[in-house]
Amino acid sequence: MKPEKIVSEVWKISGGSGLSSNVYLVDVIEPTLIDLGSPENTKSLIKSLKELGYDSKDIVNVVFTHLHFDHVGRPSKFGSASFFASEEEISAFDKNPSGVAIADEVISELKSVKLKPLGDEIAGLKVIKTPGHTVGSVCLWLPEQKVLFSGDTIFSDGVYGRVDLPTSVPDKMRISLEKLRLLKYKVLCPGH
Repeated sequence: MKPEKIVSEVWKISGGSGLSSNVYLVDVIEPTLIDLGSPENTKSLIKSLKELGYDSKDIVNVVFTHLHFDHVGRPSKFGSASFFASEEEISAFDKNPSGVAIADEVISELKSVKLKPLGDEIAGLKVIKTPGHTVGSVCLWLPEQKVLFSGDTIFSDGVYGRVDLPTSVPDKMRISLEKLRLLKYKVLCPGH
C-alpha cells in the first residue's frame, strides 16, 4: 500500500490485493481518513500513514462511506479518532449488523467504537447522501479542489456500485448518480 498524492493535502492509500477498498487521507483541516479498507490490510495502512508522517493516533476522524467489511478495517487501531457514518447506515447496522457489514468478523470491531452520525460537513468535506449501493452510502466532496470521494457509488470507469446486496436500494441509485454529475468534479477518488 504505497501512498499516492492526489492533490495538496490528499493522499490515496491503495486497497492492495483482494477486495480491500482504497483509503484516503485528507488533511485540509485535521487528519481525516475516508474508509479503512479490509481488516487484513490494517498493518499496511498504518505503515503507509507512517511514510506520510502520521501515526494512527494522529487521525482525528474516520469517515465511512458505508459499513461493508472491505471499508471498515480495524477501527480499534485508531483509538484516538472519532468514527462517522450516515445516520441511515448506523441505523441499518443497529438493526441488522450482518446484513450491513456482510462479514461477521468486522461486526465486533464496529461495535467496539461509537459511530457518530455525519452532518452536512466534516473537516472541510461536504457530505452528500448517495443511497443505492447501501441505504446509507455517502460521498464526500472537497469543493475547492473539486475532488469527489465516491465510495462504492461510482467508480473511475463510470460503472456504479452493486445494488443487489442486503441493504442496497436500487431505486435510489439513479438519483444519487444525478447528484454527483452536477458536481463537475475534476478528480474522482473511488472506493475501488
